[in-house]
Amino acid sequence: MNIKIIGFNHKTAPIGIREKLSFPKVCLTEALSLLKKNSDIQEGVILSTCNRIEIYALARDDKKINGAISGFLENFHNINIRDFKNHSYEFEDMDAIRHLFRVSSSLDSQILGENQILGQVKEAFFSARDVGAVSRIFSFLFEEAIRLGKRARTQTQIGYGAVSISTAAVEMARKIFEDLSNKKILIIGAGKIGELSANHLRGRGAEMVLVANRTFSKAQELAKKFNGQAVEFDKFPQALTQADIVISSVSAPHVLVKQSMMSEIMIKRKNRPIFFIDLGLPRNIDPSVNEIENIYVYNLDDLEKVKDANLKERLNEARKIEDLIEQQLLKVQIKLKQLLGNSDLKAWR
Repeated sequence: MNIKIIGFNHKTAPIGIREKLSFPKVCLTEALSLLKKNSDIQEGVILSTCNRIEIYALARDDKKINGAISGFLENFHNINIRDFKNHSYEFEDMDAIRHLFRVSSSLDSQILGENQILGQVKEAFFSARDVGAVSRIFSFLFEEAIRLGKRARTQTQIGYGAVSISTAAVEMARKIFEDLSNKKILIIGAGKIGELSANHLRGRGAEMVLVANRTFSKAQELAKKFNGQAVEFDKFPQALTQADIVISSVSAPHVLVKQSMMSEIMIKRKNRPIFFIDLGLPRNIDPSVNEIENIYVYNLDDLEKVKDANLKERLNEARKIEDLIEQQLLKVQIKLKQLLGNSDLKAWR
């Protein structure tokens, strides 16, 4: 009996490769049905996300399983698998089970500790179960993986703290305002990180979005995504009287927001707090602005420190999860021998 994983992920394959090998939800049932028809594969699961495509297969003949998975990928995607060989990785038997457990616990994710992958593993297993592509072995292993993924999140702090610049910005905003409900966001510039930061803030309850950009059509385009309002670039100082959170990502040779400007604006604001997320390089906000009462300015270096501190903490938690996985693997090995019988189980190490 042989368990095999052949996969392609964000570490081994660029997005152009992953696109060609992915299994969108609309065709997943068809793909699983084709996988199930392969006489060399007894059980199979397809895990397909934006960052990974993995084929999990169980076969009695370990000499045929590689060819069976490769043939399935070639037939379904109409490709020559040799063209993708350099972008793939493989795991076998206990190493395959260990990999599954690391995936479900978000240790193999692009963002360590992210919480989407456990749900994606569940969906992959349920989809395979619904078409009859899994039986007792994979049902046991995937149920164990799901339980372990839940334990990883409840018994450790693996998901605590932001580990990207955009989420670090949101974390700092929540420390300043506590509740982001009804907070108004002003985006100066139309950079991608600024858009991501605003999107995360909206997800936390912030509402009105104003967008100022040198090219007004781009401001309108971004504002439309948030059902917000575009502002003429030279009018952004007036918008500062309304905004609670300002995300600035403009490429400019000089600062846009000076201390004298903000001193006047704070009078109009009646000293209401305002939080600046300065994503510009060079900086868009004069550092001296931070000296004014109730103004909080965080630049790229500040956010990087927050991100790195949180990542360090997550890495510490990851080591705890690795220990959980190794403990669980010992129990799984014993259970598999009971399910398969020693005579039907090749050397599991």
